[in-house]
Amino acid sequence: MNSAQYCVLAGVALATAVFAVGPSRAGPWSATIYGGPSSNSRASDIVDGKGRLSGGMIGLAVDRDIFRLGWGITFGAEVQVTHYLFGKDYTTGALGIGFRFHDILWGHNSLAIYSGPSYALNPPRVPDYFYGPSYRMQKFLNFIGVEFAVPIPWDPQHWDAVLRLYHRSGAWGVYSINVDEGSMIGIGLRAKF
Repeated sequence: MNSAQYCVLAGVALATAVFAVGPSRAGPWSATIYGGPSSNSRASDIVDGKGRLSGGMIGLAVDRDIFRLGWGITFGAEVQVTHYLFGKDYTTGALGIGFRFHDILWGHNSLAIYSGPSYALNPPRVPDYFYGPSYRMQKFLNFIGVEFAVPIPWDPQHWDAVLRLYHRSGAWGVYSINVDEGSMIGIGLRAKF
């Protein structure tokens, strides 16, 4: 087995443990398993409808609320493992900080936004949009994770259905001149414990 397969296996084992045991009461921790189609097109092209699919991605994110800021907002941290498949086949790990906005729109929905460094074990070659048709392989890039969570009716204190966006890029040259390496919009399940 290669390192990517070990990372995916470890993520699946952790997710299975969290979801099988089930939380006794909701606390500051949560784990989200998610997946969906991915693209290495520029984020602006995806928004404009010009992006193209390049495969799929699965991920496991573990979050912890660190402290409450007031007005239903918490500051927190996130660690996650992702694996791209069906086309480019590589694994990333990420560690970020961010905010969760609780009780937005209606009911007990939440919106979380995290950002931080991301490391690819076996990075793919992606187009370098600044310098024409050349390709680069970058291990360290930035990630942005956005999650909209809606409580599941049978156990709203412990389980959410999520819509999740994951984006990995050079952050306008902060990490690299690579524009975009991977973006994913998908669905998942979040356990709060």
